Amino acid sequence: MDNTEKIASELKVEFMPIYSELLKKVASVKLEKCIFFPQWGANYPFSKEHCGIMVMGRACNVWHSISQNIDILFGTSDESIFNRKDQMRWVENSSGNKDGYNTNRSAFWRVTKRIVQCFYPNEWSSYIAWSNVCKVAPWEGGNPSNTLYYAQLESCQKIFKAEIRLFSPKVVVMFTNNSWAADLLKYMNNNQEPICLEQLNWDKYKCYIYRINETYFVVSEHPQGKKEKIHAESIISFIKSIQNL
Repeated sequence: MDNTEKIASELKVEFMPIYSELLKKVASVKLEKCIFFPQWGANYPFSKEHCGIMVMGRACNVWHSISQNIDILFGTSDESIFNRKDQMRWVENSSGNKDGYNTNRSAFWRVTKRIVQCFYPNEWSSYIAWSNVCKVAPWEGGNPSNTLYYAQLESCQKIFKAEIRLFSPKVVVMFTNNSWAADLLKYMNNNQEPICLEQLNWDKYKCYIYRINETYFVVSEHPQGKKEKIHAESIISFIKSIQNL
C-alpha cells in the first residue's frame, strides 16, 4: 500500500462512522440532499503536523450525488464523495469552462487562488485541503435551512474536529463569517468561546484570528461582491507572519 492509499484508508476508517451518524441525523429533513466530504490535493502535506492550508466555505452548492447510502458515498463509483479521482484538480481543470461550473467565476476560488499561489505558485490547488461548515446541503443549491443546519450540527462538529486532527493544517481560512464559524470553533475549544488573538482590517471588513492548539483559524467574510486583492493580501500577510508552510 503506497502512502496515498494509506492516507485514504485511515481517513475512511475515521470518518465513515461519523458520516453514517450524519445521514441518520438528517434523514427526517424531507428534501433532496447532497453530502460533501473534504477534499485534499495530491501534494497536501500529510507527512507533517500543523502544516499546510485548509480553506472552508459554508456549504457546497450542488455536489456529486443525492445518494444517502453510506457504502455508495464511500465507494468507488462516480457517486462517491470520498477520495475522488479528481480531488482538487477539478478546481484548476474547471477554470474557464464555457459549459458547466467555471471556477474563474467564483469569488471564493479566485481569492483562494490569490492566497495559495503566493506560497505554491505551480499547481496551487494540489497543495491545499478544502471543506465546508455544513456537510449536507440542498441538492438544488443554496445554504441549508435552520432545520437542516441544526439536524447536522452535532455530526459536523465531530467531523470538523476529526478534520483538524487528521489533516493537521497550520492555517484554516474560513470564508464563512463568525456566525457560521462559531459553533465549530466553540466545539473545538472544549465548548468555550475562543479568544480572538488579532483582527486584520481590510476595506470595511475584518478577519478574526483564533488559535486552538497549534492551528490558526482565520475567520473572514465570503469574498462575493468584495474587494478581492486587499482581502487576499491581508490573509497572505498574516500567514507569512506566523510560519513558513
